Amino acid sequence: MENASPETLARYTTLKIGGKAHSLCQPTSVEEMVETVSRLEQKGEPWHILGGGSNILISSKGVEGTVIRTAQIVAISQLENNVLEAGAGARLPHLARYAAVRGLAGLEFAVGIPGTVGGGVIMNAGAHGSCMADIIETVTVYDAGTKSIQTLSKNELDFQYRRSKLDPAKQVVLSAKFRLPSDEPDKIESRIRANEEYRWRTQPLGFPNAGSTFKNPEPKRGAGLLLDQAGAKGLTIGNAAVSAVHANFVINLGGATSDQVSELLKKMQETVHNAFQVRLHPEWKILGTFSDTEREAWEAPGS
Repeated sequence: MENASPETLARYTTLKIGGKAHSLCQPTSVEEMVETVSRLEQKGEPWHILGGGSNILISSKGVEGTVIRTAQIVAISQLENNVLEAGAGARLPHLARYAAVRGLAGLEFAVGIPGTVGGGVIMNAGAHGSCMADIIETVTVYDAGTKSIQTLSKNELDFQYRRSKLDPAKQVVLSAKFRLPSDEPDKIESRIRANEEYRWRTQPLGFPNAGSTFKNPEPKRGAGLLLDQAGAKGLTIGNAAVSAVHANFVINLGGATSDQVSELLKKMQETVHNAFQVRLHPEWKILGTFSDTEREAWEAPGS
């Protein structure tokens, strides 16, 4: 494991925003991950898990305590003909391609999600009408409260739209098992290419972003469409802007800060509420030191 040391976190996020953590640890194994969390718990020091750095806004003011990255816990293995196991830090696009070449379908939706298995499980990541809940069999977590490693079934995880019952402040995802149907590799690859091409056409991949900003308020009422119809495209606060390509994406034009992004999210919410009386709830998580004003965008029930 790398020595714990203060380090700016912006480089570890897809939005390229984030101040310094008091210390940063990058365990190289599940055993090191458990030992690190256990040690910090015993010392009464705060700790936070960071996966792929998407779907998160880290404060430009920094983060108290230790940030633990899962980026080196990436092993993937085929346990049975139709079962894969992947470490918490395995990237979802890599896992999708690993499955595809073995004739295992069901992960094609994940090829355009720039997150990890751990974050994908906690947030029930999804795209193209599919999500993690469709393919998860079990998830292994370390519970810091009970100081035990537990294996939870899909039913125990209580998956809902963009959420699970896992509490990332107490439960650390170590790995997950996926049960996947068989299909011809060429057909799987064709679906992967179609999903990638759709992403290139519809998302602002030329600028740092954290993925979809707001949850869809209803299955057939997308946040992006509401934002577009309300006139949110082109809104800017400092160097944070609503993408002209997709209204549900906030982009960093260069040097944007977390307070600028927070203010922009509030402006986007107000724009949609004024037009449609609909309250949008962020899909992102936040980490670090935020003022009460900055937190307003996240404070509505269900956000």
